Amino acid sequence: MLTLPGLDRLAIEQPAVYDALLRLLGAFNQLQQQLGVAVGRAASLPPPAPPAALEVTAARGVFAVRLEPSPGAGAGIEYFLEVSTTPGFDPATTVVYPLGGATAVTLNLGNQTRYFRARARYPSSDWSAYTWLGTAAAPVAVSGGVAGSDDLAANAPSNAVNNATVDSVDAGNGTATVRVYGPGGPGSSWQQSYGAGTRSFPAGTLAGLAYQTSYTVVWDTATGSYRATTSLAAAVADSYVFVGRVTTVAPGGSGGSTGGGGSGWSSAGCAEVGTPLELPAGACARLRLAPCSDWVELALADGRRLRLAPGTLVSVFVPAERLRTGALVETRTGLVRLARRRRQRRPGQKMVLRVEPDGVYWAAGVRVHNFKLI
Repeated sequence: MLTLPGLDRLAIEQPAVYDALLRLLGAFNQLQQQLGVAVGRAASLPPPAPPAALEVTAARGVFAVRLEPSPGAGAGIEYFLEVSTTPGFDPATTVVYPLGGATAVTLNLGNQTRYFRARARYPSSDWSAYTWLGTAAAPVAVSGGVAGSDDLAANAPSNAVNNATVDSVDAGNGTATVRVYGPGGPGSSWQQSYGAGTRSFPAGTLAGLAYQTSYTVVWDTATGSYRATTSLAAAVADSYVFVGRVTTVAPGGSGGSTGGGGSGWSSAGCAEVGTPLELPAGACARLRLAPCSDWVELALADGRRLRLAPGTLVSVFVPAERLRTGALVETRTGLVRLARRRRQRRPGQKMVLRVEPDGVYWAAGVRVHNFKLI
């Protein structure tokens, strides 16, 4: 705090000057306190009180942190959040986030476990004590959680097609063998095309499978190998890349069906007859009409409405019936929030559109997709 040596003498000799200087000195010191600064050699302010409370919530890998302001804090206070992978806050495992005067921050740290504490200071003061999530002796751990499939952005790698062929042959020992290969025939590699480009996968086989059985074939990125399962639910792990579906041959090699990720256009979705349609440049399409009595009506915040059959993939490749109110929908003019979604039942017709090469088109200006991945 600023002091003026000899000021007391003026109280007798120059009382008016003393009174004016005393008021100026008080206002100046009050301003220092509010701004959190001090003047003079080795000058410093008392440390502020610690943050009154610390709260952390997490979901889908995102941590929301909120501090309660330090009691009696001036405008110049600065808050510092510390996040660590260890409860002891080892400096090697701790990240410090300077918040300035803010008391809330959102951290996208993924599905990780973290510990939290915070403290405060003025620019010219020492540190306050820590405020812990939990206590210093027993810090509370917070896990970020995993993101759901509804949280994927548009053109995530799961929006993919491939040129693989999946077929089967009789192994001659009472089982069937499934083969996976590319356009060059058995033994050749195949490619997956997705939002970020293309990637290649080797040919492979899966031996010892049952005759006349339907399998979903995936590439397991965690092990670098192919897997076959009769359960569709077991084929959608995040570490799997869909390859195709196949029905194995009967004994002797007859029957069965050939699959692959490059076929299987959905007839479940598509828009109501009369909906304006637009195709991407260079795309071609085939259209047929089909009866439909089950509709999903979408109302966007900009006033536009459209009706889609259930199963139509919208914008972020989420089925229309699973879009959540408030979700961002991609349109020709940018991202628009979904104001309302409701299910309707009435007789009508839908336009079943097969668009090549990517299955993407625009219905009433909303980006939709009609490619069936599995």
